[in-house]
Amino acid sequence: MTGALVDDLVASLARRKASAQVMPAAEAARAAARAMADAGVARAVLADDPLMGDLGLPDALRREGIEALLWPTPLNRREMLGLEGPEDSCGVTVPRMAVAERGTVVLEASPGHGRGIDVTNRHHVALLPAGRIVATLAEALARTFADGHPVPSAVSLVSGPSRSSDIEKISTLGAHGALSEHVVIIT
Repeated sequence: MTGALVDDLVASLARRKASAQVMPAAEAARAAARAMADAGVARAVLADDPLMGDLGLPDALRREGIEALLWPTPLNRREMLGLEGPEDSCGVTVPRMAVAERGTVVLEASPGHGRGIDVTNRHHVALLPAGRIVATLAEALARTFADGHPVPSAVSLVSGPSRSSDIEKISTLGAHGALSEHVVIIT
């Protein structure tokens, strides 16, 4: 079933104008770092998740010439928003889940996974173990708020690059978050 969910997620992400790669764990960090380098990223803010180190992402980023900072960062608000320092920054997250039918990643806020990692940076890269893909949003929400699961302080449902059509129905990218989203699905 996981193979079908991976295929469905990749197709749904493409419909949402996001990109995806399916990679074995041994190649995931290099692929993520290369995608960031290709996008011109100068700084990456990484969620403080053990998966980052297990994959070797900080070292892969440094080899690409990208500054790697763990959350919480020593940056001030202006730096986090790209108003000072490198404008092309990337938030790197580890979603709790992803929804195959919608192309949505589910991010739970925690002390090591700040609410703003995916929205205060120009780019967003999600490192997603394939076993965390579920079929429907109902299933994802049921797991997120299941008895016994700690209730997160915030849950973000991210479905592709940020866009809004609030003003005169003109679509605007980056109004409420990242201009690009790339998901590395780890098999």
